[in-house]
Amino acid sequence: MSVSEMRERHRDAMEIPDFASLVRSSCCVHWRRERSVIACGREASHPTLEPRAPESLKLARAVGRGQIVLLSSHFERYIYSLNEELVTFLNMQKVPGDKISEKIRLQHSMTSVDELAKVGWENRSQKLQTFVADESWLWAKSTSGLISHERLLVWMKAPHPKDLVRFFRLWGCDDIFTAITRKATSRTTLWLSVQGLVDLRNNIAHGDYAAQATQQDVRRYIRGIREFCERADRYVAVVVARQYAIPRPW
Repeated sequence: MSVSEMRERHRDAMEIPDFASLVRSSCCVHWRRERSVIACGREASHPTLEPRAPESLKLARAVGRGQIVLLSSHFERYIYSLNEELVTFLNMQKVPGDKISEKIRLQHSMTSVDELAKVGWENRSQKLQTFVADESWLWAKSTSGLISHERLLVWMKAPHPKDLVRFFRLWGCDDIFTAITRKATSRTTLWLSVQGLVDLRNNIAHGDYAAQATQQDVRRYIRGIREFCERADRYVAVVVARQYAIPRPW
């Protein structure tokens, strides 16, 4: 292989993957618009300074930490947007309440029921009327209404793997990591990639000076997040269509 071919291959390997071209839901447009910000970090982390200059090391460290925070934020935004897009599609299909999965119905009504429990019986009249007016359709037959996407993810603080399993379970995917991988080794690698990104981001946010990421780390996390979202996005579309006997959302 010639030197020019080697350089070309190296440049291709360094490219940030086009997330939106791989994932079919429209909520990935945000990633497509913002990915160049993360990509620019490669050049910014290697300024024209002496290789061992303190300024160069400090800048590379700061850029790597910033890239991790950005990547984690975009990943979290994708999960929330995916949920919103699925809810919007389900609402458009006017699926009767009794046909919607029990997990979604329970999660949706949890907030209202918990609020009722905090109020004395003599003061529950207004909240009961609101609950019956807005959510009784979820527990009745042959009636439809509107699901609020915020209700389904009120519990999520960060996209840890265990929380992703819980989220996709709402939409009929029993174990999303098992569903989108064939080998246990691939499953473990994917799980650790997501967990590693979230943990590193949290450590950075909490001021842990030792938390840092090289450009190689950033590329590895990008590949892992890309792989998870590409596969999960396609899988959940198929499962939702099958579960509710409706067209695929994308």
